[in-house]
Amino acid sequence: MRRRLRSLSVVLREVTWLHALPSDVRLRVESDISEAWYGTGDVVARKGEPASSWIGVADGFLKVSSVLRNGKAVMFAGIPEGSWVGEGSILKQELRRYDIVAQRDCRVMHLPASTFRWLQQSSLEFNKVLVERLNVRLSQYIGMVEINRLDDPVARVARCIATLFDPALYPRPDPWLRLTQFELSELVGLSRTMISFGLRQLALEGLLITRYGTIAVQNLGALQNYEGSDSRRSLRQELNRNRDADAC
Repeated sequence: MRRRLRSLSVVLREVTWLHALPSDVRLRVESDISEAWYGTGDVVARKGEPASSWIGVADGFLKVSSVLRNGKAVMFAGIPEGSWVGEGSILKQELRRYDIVAQRDCRVMHLPASTFRWLQQSSLEFNKVLVERLNVRLSQYIGMVEINRLDDPVARVARCIATLFDPALYPRPDPWLRLTQFELSELVGLSRTMISFGLRQLALEGLLITRYGTIAVQNLGALQNYEGSDSRRSLRQELNRNRDADAC
């Protein structure tokens, strides 16, 4: 696993919300954080269980998902390295309403729910962090509804990638996000063929750079507001070329 040998203390230096806390509070919180490793497909937190910890990604990629009664799996969000998830269930002291699953091998941090609630009750700095996160999280989920209603596949790819680079929810020291086309396909709800086309189109427009299994954003604002009026025509041309090539 990439950077698996880094000590937890080194990893915690990159947790941005910790830097907002007074030093004595921060030391207590850091001492309470534990870590665990999960393999691909392992459940980190299960739907219907008590929310026992706030979950942070030291390395890897988690998905927030649920299985409907008809057996269909729905992916609500991707949680990349440097991100924390699950604060809502702790705040409301309710059972988890979704599964949190390792999309690949992951190193995960757990802040106990008791420490989380102590911070909420005693730290103004932490409450400021929470208010900002919850506000951004609400905007993100509203945005995901809008993304799912977009007809243009390139616009859906662009805006979905933009959500993973929001600096408030997903701060990372590394500008490159490890994200495979398969993972992006699950998150956007499009085929890998369309994902591949969308990434090429956005790269041609200078909005992002792709390398094998990684993405770096060049223009976050443009991705967040991407309309892609000409991309459906380009997509049809691309699919037609692929179909002609298959016929040969």
